[in-house]
Amino acid sequence: MKKIMQLVMILAVGVIMTACGGSKEEKVVVVGTAPNFVPFEYMDGDKIVGFDMDLLDEVSKETGLKFKVVGMDFSGLLPALQTKKIDLIVAGMSITEDRKKNVNFSHPYFNVSQVIMVGEGSKEIEKESDIAGKKIGVVMGTTSDTIAENLSKELDGVETVKYNKLHEAVLSLQAEKIDMIILDYQQAKKTTENNNGLKLSDYTLQSEEYAMAMGKDETELLTQINKALEKIIKSKKYNELIEKHIKN
Repeated sequence: MKKIMQLVMILAVGVIMTACGGSKEEKVVVVGTAPNFVPFEYMDGDKIVGFDMDLLDEVSKETGLKFKVVGMDFSGLLPALQTKKIDLIVAGMSITEDRKKNVNFSHPYFNVSQVIMVGEGSKEIEKESDIAGKKIGVVMGTTSDTIAENLSKELDGVETVKYNKLHEAVLSLQAEKIDMIILDYQQAKKTTENNNGLKLSDYTLQSEEYAMAMGKDETELLTQINKALEKIIKSKKYNELIEKHIKN
């Protein structure tokens, strides 16, 4: 009888420990994005949608990782990652040598070009020297911002005007407060389709690659995401995402 009572007590303690959190709680990876970047991440009502969000869903299916997405200005993403307010950046972020000093990038998942958007009646930009004397709008903290800063050092009369969100720059361009906007091609294409009085220049500034970014210490997360991306990018599903968000 004594042995039976001891066994009952052991089982009871096990049940209590499980109920009180004895089992390990599943970690949720907090993802930072900037939801004003059509077609990669943008607001649809109160939900963040787009190519990157659908790609993140596929990564979740492959890895079993649970993601919680939070929106913020693009310029706030890297500081948030470095202070561990977020664990991962999925925001059409281009790989650069400066950024690689502070973060680990996943395998690239999309190639993009930096282009110039101008007013419909503006003179065509055919070469870099045509940018001299222009006022350039950019979203703060992007590679477009860096390009504009470099142009302001290389060319006479170039001024950079920085915005937190693209639509703010677009309004300034439409009001002729700036002469052009430097931005990624897919975003520029969607913007010209959705706004009157804008066009794209044929002149391309540079090519870049998008990747997901995480802290230098997140080696396990990096391995998981890279394995998932390798599989997804080769799959039919990736082509479906391109058709849905990029070519549509």
